[in-house]
Amino acid sequence: MSQTNELRPLKGIYIGVDATNPTLILRIRSFLRAGVTLKAFTFRRQKFNTGYTPEWDNVHLGMTTDRNYFARLPVLLSAARTLLRHKKDFREADFIYARNMDLVFLGLLAKKLSGSKAKLVYEVEDVQEVFFKQTLAGRIFRWLEARALNQIDLLVPLSPGFMRGYFEPVQNYDGPHYVLENKIQLGDRPDTRTEAGQVWNGIRDRWVIGWFGTLRCPKSMALLEQIAERLGDKVEIYTRGYPTETGLDAYMEIVNRHPNWVYDGEYTIPDDLEQMYGRVHFSWCIDYLDEFGNSPLLLACRMYQGGFYGAVPLAVEGWEMDRWLQRAGIGHAFPSPVADPICDFLETLDWDDYVAERARIEENRNALFLEDGSDTRALLDLIRSL
Repeated sequence: MSQTNELRPLKGIYIGVDATNPTLILRIRSFLRAGVTLKAFTFRRQKFNTGYTPEWDNVHLGMTTDRNYFARLPVLLSAARTLLRHKKDFREADFIYARNMDLVFLGLLAKKLSGSKAKLVYEVEDVQEVFFKQTLAGRIFRWLEARALNQIDLLVPLSPGFMRGYFEPVQNYDGPHYVLENKIQLGDRPDTRTEAGQVWNGIRDRWVIGWFGTLRCPKSMALLEQIAERLGDKVEIYTRGYPTETGLDAYMEIVNRHPNWVYDGEYTIPDDLEQMYGRVHFSWCIDYLDEFGNSPLLLACRMYQGGFYGAVPLAVEGWEMDRWLQRAGIGHAFPSPVADPICDFLETLDWDDYVAERARIEENRNALFLEDGSDTRALLDLIRSL
């Protein structure tokens, strides 16, 4: 490759499941900040952040549903026709970046029918439950994904656990991959601290556990209920985000049963993060949604977001999050079921010990939790080299 080509800004196509998804927005923004000329083709889902309007060159592909591949088929067929009206964009692209398996097939179709030479990149935020099932549907989905893996140029898992726990042992994948952790991105915002980030220090009559983001885990709700009931006014459960699995009404029934449980609605990233995590002592980095598949393998966004603002992570013992925290020398992991061990821990925790741990986290926050653009640049350099 010539020096001229190495310096030329990359042209990319991004195919995404939901234009309102915070991690999708951050990924596209990181590409744009790295100098990529990007065009996105995205679906939407009626979950949260529904009023968001993309600030990039975006083509809407239709409304789709969460965790239901078969229900998406009619929308995917319509999306394929839309993509084919943009053959020129695909021919001019250096890479096609697709999130989720069905979108990889859309990318493959558009690439072949347009005659594009673009590198195809498959990003995996979660390994969905169906891929672990020993059923006919599970075997079909694994077979389809294996066909896609044979044709991609790069796999981008957001956790090393996805490689160790799924792609290597289940799919026997040994091709190029790059682990891109979902670290916090500040963009053009100045890294300044305000009083909002120190509210936790004035709350000494109770421990505040924060659970933020896509509140998708019913088991977490039940475990937090147990903690709220056992510790009473010694603990506060503080939540923000949207409960995608139960819906808001059912979730509020849980919240309203407990005087020590607060729900403060949705939020924006990164604008509200300091206020949220600056109000809590601990970040609930526990997920049981796919307890015997995806959950033990993932690294939750809230670990990076909370850690950057000093909140101490709580995790499940022996899972990928625990391994990450052990390497970093921070946080606490507990055996399942975690409710009683967490209560025992909080009942004996010394305030000065907590303050010292929070200080250690904040001292190392940039190295551990911040994506300053270097990870994205390394990914793009790898794409160039393929």
